[in-house]
Order: sequence, then structure tokens, then C-alpha cells
Amino acid sequence: MKKKWLFIVNAAAGRGKTGKKINRLVEVLRKHNLDYEIELTKTPKHATELTIDAIKKGYRKIAAVGGDGTINEIVNGIMSSEKQAEITFAIIPEGGGNDFAKNFHIPQNIEKAVQLLEANRIKIVDVGKFDDTYFINSLGVGFDAKAAINASKIKYLNGLLRYYSAILITLFTNKPYKLKMRLDGEEISDELLMFSVGNGRFCGGGFQVTPAAIADDGLLDVCMIKFINRRRIMKLLPTVIPGKHLDYAEVSTKLVKSIEITSENDLPLYYDGEIPILKDTKKVGIEVIPQQIKLIVK
Repeated sequence: MKKKWLFIVNAAAGRGKTGKKINRLVEVLRKHNLDYEIELTKTPKHATELTIDAIKKGYRKIAAVGGDGTINEIVNGIMSSEKQAEITFAIIPEGGGNDFAKNFHIPQNIEKAVQLLEANRIKIVDVGKFDDTYFINSLGVGFDAKAAINASKIKYLNGLLRYYSAILITLFTNKPYKLKMRLDGEEISDELLMFSVGNGRFCGGGFQVTPAAIADDGLLDVCMIKFINRRRIMKLLPTVIPGKHLDYAEVSTKLVKSIEITSENDLPLYYDGEIPILKDTKKVGIEVIPQQIKLIVK
């Protein structure tokens, strides 16, 4: 087995700022005398392919250099390899939102993030799964998914500012989502603004939609917000950033292991900032798989 680190770099992450920092990454890795290789992603999902190939070649230490999308692709590669118990995974946060890294206070500074690799403090975290796809941070159906879709089309902003702009665009086409939900066997039907699932606390560049989520508790945090008008959304929205929205009457939460959602209409869905093509566009099953990823944390 190879003892060296493989750094998978998404040069397009953070609207291209990650690519500009590769020289700095190399400088820091040499300074710390780390044995390493670097691979650059070239296309969407390429990080998954690179991860699977690296594990076959014997790499057992893999680091994501990019944002939540890069992290997700590598996690899917690790899980697909079925050798997750052997893999140590690290994050160098260099994306637009870096939501998952916020859960573990992983610094957005290459030097400080690399120091964590040397400290080698590990937490084994859960992953979520829907269809044949894994997610490690968040999944959403409804308004937040529509906002994520709109955010992906905005090329000139990052983080909260990009998501705020996407939310304003989404408000103009806001509509209720009539959902039938089964949460650990409990059946619920309602008209919702959004249905959010969190393994981590943050999404959308810093919104704490599921502020009590713990990534290694074997559970998924669900936040459901009933359909509300635009004025009410704009009042509630600022409270989501610090996670204070749970006091609103329209907001309810659950801790669950499995979820099934059905709708008469197509379900807008996103996960870890990515937009999937669902096997069944009107029905999705979601589950948590506990204790899967050996993550280096602060």
C-alpha cells in the first residue's frame, strides 16, 4: 500500500481560485516534507474516477482540494471502492461555500489545513445515500433545491452572496410542494416550502438549516418548512444563517434513519451542492449509513 498522500484538486472550484493556489499548495507540502502526488480534475465526476483508480493503485490517504462538490465526488469514490475502512480522507477547503468543512472547523488556509494532516486527528463520520449516490453534508427537496439549481447558474459570485442572489431569483417562481413523506415509518402529508436533510449543519454557503446535526451520530436531521408567502420567507431567511429559525411555527424537525418522499410532480433535489438526475423523478428514498468515512478534523 502507498503511504503517500494523493491530493485531488478541482482547479475550477471557487470559480477558479483553487487552480491559482496550486503553487502555494506544492510549496506548503514540500515545507512539511509530505510524500504526495497531485491529480487535477478535468470534468464533472472526474474526482470520483480518480479516487477509485487511486484506491486500486494502493493509495490509502486521499485529500480533497476544492469545495463541497469535490468532497462529494471523492466520498462517492471511496464508498464505491468498498474499502472505506482503510482510507483516510482530508479536506483542504478551497471551494465557494466549504459548508462541510465548517462542521469541523477545518481552516480555509492551506498551511493550517495541511498541519491537520500531520496531527492526524480522525473522526469517523456517517454518509447519506439516495438511489446509488452518496452525500456527506446535505440534501434538499423544494425551495432550497430550486435555489441551488439557480445558484449553479450564477458564475460571478461565491458563498452566501451567490446563494442570496439565487434565493431572490427563486422567490419569483415560488410554489408549494405537495409531498407524502415516510420518516422511519411515520407517514406525513403536507404542502412544504422545503424539505431539508442534514448530516452536517451548514449548506448554501453558511445557512444552518439543520443546526443540531452531528455527522457521526448515526442519524439524519430533517427540517421541514411549511409553504409560506414571500414576505414570510424574507422574514424567516435571516434567522436560518445562525440556525434560529426552529422557533417559527412553520418549522418542524425530526431525527431519522430512513426517508421516503413521493410527489405527483417532479421533485427538485440537490445534494452537497450537486444536481442529480433521479431514477424516479417523483419518488426518492434516503437513508443514513453510519460510521463510514475516516475524516481528518481539527
